[in-house]
Amino acid sequence: MESTPLIHGRVWRLAGPMILSNLTIPLLGMVDTAVVGHLKHAYYLGAVALGGVIFDFIFWGFGFLRMGTTGITAQALGQGNEIRAILGRSLLIAWFVALFLLVTQKPIAEISFHILDGGKEVEYFARQYLQIRIWSAPATLSTYVLLGWFLGMHNTRFPLIILLATNICNIILDVWFVVGKSMAVTGVALASVIAEYLGLLLAILLAVRILKQNPGCWRWHRIIELNKLKQLFWVNTNIFIRTLCLLFAFSFFTAQSAKQS
Repeated sequence: MESTPLIHGRVWRLAGPMILSNLTIPLLGMVDTAVVGHLKHAYYLGAVALGGVIFDFIFWGFGFLRMGTTGITAQALGQGNEIRAILGRSLLIAWFVALFLLVTQKPIAEISFHILDGGKEVEYFARQYLQIRIWSAPATLSTYVLLGWFLGMHNTRFPLIILLATNICNIILDVWFVVGKSMAVTGVALASVIAEYLGLLLAILLAVRILKQNPGCWRWHRIIELNKLKQLFWVNTNIFIRTLCLLFAFSFFTAQSAKQS
């Protein structure tokens, strides 16, 4: 039997990188708050907070793209099935969802601001934030898929690299646009969009590296197999519902805070 230190070391190698990368997420929120909080008016901070809540709903709600991809990829890897088909299938769903979000962005905005009332000034600048940030949807959802795929391939180092790079770029661009260029709320949103696409580019490069180490070819008919698409879409329905419930609770308190701005 393996010794306890050896087991602990193996667990840390798998979980440690994700723990470290997740630590950068609250750091990013702290930087957003610090940068926007130094602006003249408090409604800038309220707008960023309100806009952030909306995108928590939009993006976190589709977190099953990462979790579902992880499980199915791990199963395929163990069974020796095609990992390319799973990656392509998951990306196809992510692109479909992103296209839906882009097409319906106006109704999403109207419904969101009807539910989350933050005052006229807050809503005005939150709309600016939403109109820019929504264009990060293809990159964000595609990155979710790639992160899940990396984890399913038993690679936790690449997600660490991607999340660190994305968050660091976001922080740097935040300071540059808001402080250096005086872009206020639009600067925060633009920084997030650029950082997400840079993170996606890095994720693609790392995925290509893994695929070169796993010989195979892309088969379109396997990617669009209807039963597999349905399985992937519904595999994390319960987690999707759970996430929405949590977000509703968090959003209520954020909306109440925004009203005080």
